[in-house]
Amino acid sequence: MTDKTNIEARIKKAEELKASLEIKLEKVANTPREDEFKLQIEKIDELIAHLKEELDE
Repeated sequence: MTDKTNIEARIKKAEELKASLEIKLEKVANTPREDEFKLQIEKIDELIAHLKEELDE
């Protein structure tokens, strides 16, 4: 199993990336790029959920 500290660090980085993408999403709202950012945020959410599951194991 991956080290717990490593997983926690990865979760923190993913959450920081998500926050950054959400700020950018606000700037591109109602443009063709909006869907790209929504998809990226969705993928980050999936990653965070996966890492949290891995942490609970």
